[in-house]
Amino acid sequence: MSTPMRHGPSQQGRTPSQHPAAAPTPQASTPFSNSQAATALSPHGPRSSPQQLKKSPANGTLPSVMASQSTNPPLNFDSPSAAAALGGLGLDINLDNISVGGLVGGANRSDEDDRKKRMDAVIAALWAFDTGRVSNDGLERLAVHLGLECLWETASTGPEDGKTLIIAGRTMCIEISIKNHVVHHVSLSFNEPRPSLDKHVEAASAILFQDLALGPGESQLTKKLSKFRANLERLATLDRLSITPGLSCHEAVSGVWESLEKLHRWDVEGLRQDPALSDRSEENLRVLALCSRHGCPLMHTRGCVGLTLDYWKQYHKYKTTTVDGGKWKGKTWGILVDCAPTNNMNMVYTPVRVSDTWIGPDIAKLNPTPDELMSATGPVLDWLEPPATILSSTEENKQETGMDTLSAPKSVDAVFMAAFNPPLVVTHSVAMEIYKISAFNAPLSSSTFDNLLFPVSEGANYDPSEPRVMTFMQTVPVFANTLKSQAKPLMKAHRNTLLVDKPVYGQILTHVPIPHPKDLIMMLPMLRQYAFLSLLLENSFKPREGIPLANKSIANNDETSIPTASREPRESMPKDSNQVSPAPLRVDIVLSAHPIPRLQLAFPFRDIAAMINLEIQLNGQIHIVSDNVFSDSESDASRWKCKGKYASRKDFARKLEECENIGIWVEFIKQKFE
Repeated sequence: MSTPMRHGPSQQGRTPSQHPAAAPTPQASTPFSNSQAATALSPHGPRSSPQQLKKSPANGTLPSVMASQSTNPPLNFDSPSAAAALGGLGLDINLDNISVGGLVGGANRSDEDDRKKRMDAVIAALWAFDTGRVSNDGLERLAVHLGLECLWETASTGPEDGKTLIIAGRTMCIEISIKNHVVHHVSLSFNEPRPSLDKHVEAASAILFQDLALGPGESQLTKKLSKFRANLERLATLDRLSITPGLSCHEAVSGVWESLEKLHRWDVEGLRQDPALSDRSEENLRVLALCSRHGCPLMHTRGCVGLTLDYWKQYHKYKTTTVDGGKWKGKTWGILVDCAPTNNMNMVYTPVRVSDTWIGPDIAKLNPTPDELMSATGPVLDWLEPPATILSSTEENKQETGMDTLSAPKSVDAVFMAAFNPPLVVTHSVAMEIYKISAFNAPLSSSTFDNLLFPVSEGANYDPSEPRVMTFMQTVPVFANTLKSQAKPLMKAHRNTLLVDKPVYGQILTHVPIPHPKDLIMMLPMLRQYAFLSLLLENSFKPREGIPLANKSIANNDETSIPTASREPRESMPKDSNQVSPAPLRVDIVLSAHPIPRLQLAFPFRDIAAMINLEIQLNGQIHIVSDNVFSDSESDASRWKCKGKYASRKDFARKLEECENIGIWVEFIKQKFE
């Protein structure tokens, strides 16, 4: 089997024009004048190449002469004219300790390195396009590119005349059954049987097969390797960092899942004891634990091979929502836990540890200290510190780690890495808190928080130090007759205006190293806070497909307004755009991101302008700071009577947490009081 030649890391090298060019010159024995010598020795004139210098008759015995003499005198050419020319210039040519053969070899190596660098740059650019297709050659090239071994065999099972591609690493093996460039089966296995890994193998194999199998409307010409490549890169990284015996990064990640799963089951049991949640299903209790407790760890989920800790989910207040989505398939925020090498890390790090006992058997501490009780906002968890994973001083480990002269045990050169999926936009102060937990020195961003959420279009006039105003048009579903069965809602047009009065710096969280799983748990309240904020803003200022849009004429031909749609499920949306109300409701939103995210809402309400100040607190909880609409208690005198059952400020706050849409919440308030 032939495989493409692998090159070293791509670096930007010098162009050929920067190397001394070889040009033909008269042979050393040919007389030439002083002017000719000056021209030959000028940087801009012709030069003698090392090859020509070696072929000169005068230099035939040069190596032996230089080797026989104890001292190296100046090199004398056999031509008197040449010697006179050089002497006339006042030059003493001395090639001490220089080998002419070395000069020739060095020039060749330099040219070869330059060509190799350019070729590596071209290959890297082609890989960046990610245009590979599922085929026999495409799968093999991808595996070789990731440093894995490939072997083709005739398939013993499956379709006739099929082949099996075996992709092998140090600790894992992937078998792909393929015929006519169509994949029929994928199987993942590990070299050594481990119960913690074997119970997740089927789920991982199913995801890899789904990445390669033809879907509806796909063919051999259109099926790409993009999804399979991402998962194979993740598996290859864990395999490359593993060392046999001593370290299995696959087992280390699986051990983290074991501990987080124990914590998740403990959270679900605690929620089951709540009488208010007695009507919730087991799956729905898991969703509530995902968004309000310590997250939900999942192995090989949502098309991603590996461990994901989900911490926020859209529609999580609905009883029919499940961890996998259920009826309401909304957006999910999670953290992908992986391993990464420690090179290029300018920080003190804690190496990977292989263990499944990161937390005690009782989960919570039975006798916490007074200091722990004072600082805790909930139960004090019994986190443990597993022993460090030390590599033994075997010959194989020495070859893997480059420790040929050392015999002492060595720690692992890998760390746990948490990748935010999707990346989360937070303020600069919150990013510093996240980086402080993980002891990570991340580069600071010079962009503002609002610009990261809603990037300014190229060429637009934007001053980060000035207030920013954005206007959007959207439609909101409204059930006018709440007491009667209404099959389809009435779509009302909203004109939303976002004002960022005081811009603050922001940061996009992509990844951080984590020494211990408890660091992930410490981040969750802040991550939920900004995940919910981004969801509220996206529902009001970003388009949603499959939902009717407001007519542009409603916005009075305002060129700055962009028609968008709401995020409500598409099932109840009318397909006739004529059902959209002709008069838009103006909703103004003022965003203040520091020190706590706040939204100030203003909209027409009866004979006044309603003003409601909201605060998005930790864990994505809504707190109404002030308003001129709601009353503190049912007995309080109010200028307007509430329809139906009385609702307090907390009830209205919980309603916004449930619907996750400012436009729907505003219409609910208007219906309740008007």
